Amino acid sequence: MVSDTPGDGYLLSTVMPTLHDEAEQPLMGGGPNHDISQMESLKTADGKRDYRAIARIVGCCVSAASIGWHDGCIGALIPYLQLYYSDVTDEKVSLVFIGSFTGYSLASLLNVAMSSRLALGRLIILGATIQAVASAIITLRPPFIAIAACYVMAGFGLALQDTQLNTYVARLPGAATKLGIVHAAYGVGALLSPTIATLLMQANVPPPSFYFTNLAWCVVTPTGERDEGIASLKTVVSSRAVWAALLFTTLYCGTESGEAGWIVSFLMRERDGGAASGYASAAFYCGLTSSRVMLLPLTAYITEKRAVAIYVVIALAMQVVIWTSMLFIVDFIAIATCGFVMGPIYPITVSLVTQATPHGYHPGALSLLACLGQSGGALFPFVVGSLADRYGIKVLQPVLVTLFILMILLWQLMPPPKLGLRLAPKTASNEEDVDPNDHES
Repeated sequence: MVSDTPGDGYLLSTVMPTLHDEAEQPLMGGGPNHDISQMESLKTADGKRDYRAIARIVGCCVSAASIGWHDGCIGALIPYLQLYYSDVTDEKVSLVFIGSFTGYSLASLLNVAMSSRLALGRLIILGATIQAVASAIITLRPPFIAIAACYVMAGFGLALQDTQLNTYVARLPGAATKLGIVHAAYGVGALLSPTIATLLMQANVPPPSFYFTNLAWCVVTPTGERDEGIASLKTVVSSRAVWAALLFTTLYCGTESGEAGWIVSFLMRERDGGAASGYASAAFYCGLTSSRVMLLPLTAYITEKRAVAIYVVIALAMQVVIWTSMLFIVDFIAIATCGFVMGPIYPITVSLVTQATPHGYHPGALSLLACLGQSGGALFPFVVGSLADRYGIKVLQPVLVTLFILMILLWQLMPPPKLGLRLAPKTASNEEDVDPNDHES
């Protein structure tokens, strides 16, 4: 059975003893003596609860929920944004996804350099601040093109938060369980936002005013120490585990955002679902959220790599049901089921990458995983919008089915746990001396 920890004992026995990663340093403050032995549980050496460690996990959950809230609202808001801005076509409204794509891409290029200079906690604060500024501008009800531009800022801020919380949690003992909890918090935010958005839109609240809720999520957290021994992006992407996960996650985020972003419009236009269609996005995220905790035992039993393959096949089958069934209720159930089986996929992928790569690679690997994955989550919904503007929203299901088939094929390239790189770079300065190809199984 695959261990639900990111291979700490295995990796610590093979990496250089002088390497210190952020699993050995606090996310938000602490002194130089805060070593990995103190992170084995949420208790201090004298047996008392470590409330600072608990606060860090809670802070990561809050940040993840704010990201989910932002990602989840757009699908429910798209039909109402098109009514509010009467000249906005499917292609034009999908510019918000291109804005997010641009922001995430910029973050993927800059995050490693920023991580080596700023604390994880400070980067989460910076990301939340940038997200807050973007949301505040949208609440002023600017022209639609300005909203698309604000999504560039929001995408950059969200990517910083996403990367930092994943990097921190993935390198803690018991990471698989902790990642499941944190990503479930993401799902809670993504579940609630389309529900609240639908209720507010039915109450005739102007769509831009919804972003006051996004602004409220942007909370401030304490700061911490910067990370050391970070491998360069060039070194990181030479790992088979990393580039295979990058391609897979890009498609995964594309299917998740494509489903949540356009399914409301699909049900309204193709299934005559009316206002009730707005709850389909919430049903998708309800399944996504619940499964990230409920499926943990099953995933551990059948092993993580095999579990993902099974979950993707079921998700593909649900898309075929939505494509071929003309009954609203059947499609609604299939959407929720699709979200349920997709829930564990992203945290499992993060866990496998941390198991298959040395600690010095984690900031760069998880940065690319979060940022480029979310870039795919912005790019593919834009593609759907562009195609829908020409051929109708019925193109959604063929696009999603194609992406799921590609995911099944790409997952076969992911190495099993502990078959990736086995030697971490000694320091950031001599990282280029490590040839990752010499350590692939």
